[in-house]
This record gives sequence, structure tokens and C-alpha cells, in this order.
Amino acid sequence: MESCLFPRPLCKGDTVAIVSPASVIDPALLEGAVAAIGSRGYRALVAEHALGVSGSYSGSAADRLADLRGVLADPCVRAVLCSRGGYGCVHLLEGLSDAVDPADPRWIVGFSDVSALHALWRSKGIVSVHGSMAKHLALFPDGDADNAALWDILEGGRPQYSWTSGAGSRQGEASGLLVGGNLAVIAGLVSTPYDLFSPGTILFIEDIAEPIYKVERILWQLRLSGVLPALAGLVVGRFTEYRPDRNYRDMEAMIYDMTADYGYPVSFGAPVGHVDHNVPLLHGAVATLSVGDGMSRLAF
Repeated sequence: MESCLFPRPLCKGDTVAIVSPASVIDPALLEGAVAAIGSRGYRALVAEHALGVSGSYSGSAADRLADLRGVLADPCVRAVLCSRGGYGCVHLLEGLSDAVDPADPRWIVGFSDVSALHALWRSKGIVSVHGSMAKHLALFPDGDADNAALWDILEGGRPQYSWTSGAGSRQGEASGLLVGGNLAVIAGLVSTPYDLFSPGTILFIEDIAEPIYKVERILWQLRLSGVLPALAGLVVGRFTEYRPDRNYRDMEAMIYDMTADYGYPVSFGAPVGHVDHNVPLLHGAVATLSVGDGMSRLAF
């Protein structure tokens, strides 16, 4: 089993930095996240360009890279919250790699385009948190289950989730490193130092506004490269904002066909993706996926 280094749990008074590594963030949402961090007993540090605007980005690639390198060099910063996704994290991978130190690992939190940063953390063997960002912290109350789960993880907890298995799920149990994220983003990293796809892992996937045929094309690439047949398990999160086409009524039907030849467990309907109920996952940690009769369970 490959290494998985856990950053140390947060302690009260630690600093949580907010960066905007990709697109522009609504200032009100960032301010709400700052308040949520403070209410939990942590210090919030807003990076210099977190509220910036440079075209569709929060800053130039150099600005965004400087923000991330800066917070990772600060010994008081124990977690980095990405304010939002969008597009732009891939610009930072080359310049950021040497700043991600396995000897002093920090949490990084986010999803969507932030999947590229999770891939970088994974390349260093460091566990990260695929989960909601500033918007969810700002708009949902303290009693929100996903926010509570996020803080529990950052404070040392190991989550267990269960959900109703969607149609087409295949029963079974598997253990392995859990990796994945936004499918289009991680597919763009194939054959780079940040390639997440490898045999024996439990892969989780989600996406937004991708046509069915484009997702199918990615899955064919994984099939032909030998990765898809050699997975330990597959967790299918939410694919949103797409339309049926002449071949498939929905994304899940296509994914079912693409994985029908394999014997590993597959769970559809996981609460992961561009939806309000987006559970935080320990990316790059060992997990056990159990798909039973009607229910699926993921435990770390």
C-alpha cells in the first residue's frame, strides 16, 4: 500500500489560511468563511490575492502561486481552505510542487478545480480533504452535517458515510487508497507527475456540465490504458448540469455500461459533487467501500 501522510489535527488557535487558487470569489462568501473559521476557535488568514480580480482569475498565475507558497511557508498555518474552484489550479502545479513538504504536511480543502491540488498532495503522499469551500461555510448554519464533518476531519476524526445506492450499483466490498475528484480535471493530468489513476485504488468521480459522450471518452481512455479494469472499487458521485443524448438517458446508465465487465463494487448516488450535500472525503487515505443491498458505506 502506498504511503498516506496525515497532517496533524488542528488545535484551537491554529491558523487556517484562505486562498483563491483559481476563479474570482464573491467577497461576501469569503467573509462568511472567515467568520465560520473564527467561530470554531481558529485564526483566519486571508491571502493577499484571495479577493483579487484578474480576468476570470483571482490574480495572475504568479500572484496565486505566491499566495499558496506564502501560506505553506508560514509555520502557523495548519490548513489551507480554497475559496472556490472554477479554473486555474493547473497553472500552479509546477511552481508549487517543491513547497508541499511531506515532512510538515498541511491540510488543503476544496473540490472541483481544486482536484488538481489534491493530485499534487497525493503525489507527495499527503492526505487532503475533498470537500466544500467558502460558499458552504458561509451559507449553511453551524449545525450543517457536512460542515461538522469537515471540522471533525481537520481535528483528527475519521468519517464513515452511508447512502442509498443508486440504480445499477454492484454489491461487494473493497479496500484501497481513495483518490479522485472532478473527472475532467484529473483526466487532464494523465501521464503527468500528478496522474492519480492507478490499479488497486478506489476511485471517486463527479463532474458538472460535461456531456455524456465526453465523460464516456475519458472512461474509454481509462479502460484502454488498463486502469478502469484494475480498480478496487468505484464511487460515482453527482454529475450535474448535463442533458440526455440520443444514446443514454443519463450519465449513470453510460457509466454502468462502461463498468459492466468488471467485478469490483460500484456505488452510484454518492453525495459528492456540485450539490449542497457534498460530504468531505479524505483524499489519498485508505478507505473501505461496502456496497450492499440498497445501501453503500464508505469508512476510513
